[in-house]
Amino acid sequence: MNAPAPTLGSIQRDKNPAFANALVMGWLVYLNDILNLNKPMTEEQIELCAQEVNNTYYSLKMSDLTYLFKKIISGQYGEFYESLTIAKVLSFFRDYFEERCQVAEEESHRTHADFSSIDEFNYSQNLRRIWQGKSSRS
Repeated sequence: MNAPAPTLGSIQRDKNPAFANALVMGWLVYLNDILNLNKPMTEEQIELCAQEVNNTYYSLKMSDLTYLFKKIISGQYGEFYESLTIAKVLSFFRDYFEERCQVAEEESHRTHADFSSIDEFNYSQNLRRIWQGKSSRS
């Protein structure tokens, strides 16, 4: 998550949307091939799916895509039942994105708690210090 990799949105901005779509399409073609499905996605479905991923999940980094596709290939998102659809792929992205947002939120809370605990002006910490000082004098 903290890897210094470009996001889909920055690739769209720096290169162009077609380049970003081509990157995602490459992953989808690879997924189609590596899973050896009876009903793989068609070229039109791959293109439409790539556009939807780029439009909806533009904040994901290339490292996220690598990690996500490895999880899909390893079966962590369940069975494919010999077919791959746009809905399935987008559900994988939705699940991963929710997991990623939850991890980011937890990290943010942890960072905030760490910062607050060392803040000299942290009211709750100062009260705790005062209370501990009184109890040690008694």
